[in-house]
Amino acid sequence: MTRPEGLSLAALGFLELGPPALIDLAAQAGFASVTVRTRAAVPGGPEYPLAIGSRMSRETLARIRSTGVGILQVELVALARDTDVASCRPMLEGGAALGASRVVATGDDPDDRVVADRLARLCDLAAEYGMAVDLEFMPFRRVATLPQALEVVALADHDNAFVMIDALHLFRSGGAVADVAAAPPSRLGVCQLCDAPLASPPREQLAAEAREQRLLPARGELPLRALLGALPRGSLLAAEVPIGSQFPDLSPLERARLVYRSTSTFL
Repeated sequence: MTRPEGLSLAALGFLELGPPALIDLAAQAGFASVTVRTRAAVPGGPEYPLAIGSRMSRETLARIRSTGVGILQVELVALARDTDVASCRPMLEGGAALGASRVVATGDDPDDRVVADRLARLCDLAAEYGMAVDLEFMPFRRVATLPQALEVVALADHDNAFVMIDALHLFRSGGAVADVAAAPPSRLGVCQLCDAPLASPPREQLAAEAREQRLLPARGELPLRALLGALPRGSLLAAEVPIGSQFPDLSPLERARLVYRSTSTFL
């Protein structure tokens, strides 16, 4: 299991901060790395492109060098039949120039073979920059479950294709620890940690729960210890606990410190 000092901070919950500020915040809170949203998850959503040579890229590099906090992942590529994978090159090129080793993707087409085709193309492009691709399943997107994501990754058939496991999405999609234990270890990528009540909200509220109502590790009822035990040795761990709406009086730094303390104490 990854040691707490290797813990990464997911972007969700801190999307009001650009990459330089996010890295400063992560360093002060104790995190080793961050995920940066360089491509919007939804049309019109926040994004912070890191084109090589841009002011944002230069400032981010300066913060990386001064704090020692790196970028683990850049996100997010939604894979569907209208996805222009070639347009992702600046995103991957800019992320890799700053040390990012992984890119996060989701499956957003009803045909899994289409998603697999686009994933294979993205993997080819990512490989040019020495990067892996983490396909994240979500119960409110087209690629919704762990078995489905594993099948898409198998169809893509690239060594740098992995499935990212988000603890909330795993259990809300009907998954279980046994599913993780049965998955090919070589296909499992980053695992994002958070907690939640065991009982699921109605399906139409799943996205809202994921974005605003996650709980700090050990504050809910998900079998997180069993999940950690089912992961491959050395799995990369990230904390994804957007708690701004739950703690409106806390600053972003105070929230990040709370997330780090809770997660590292749990680990």
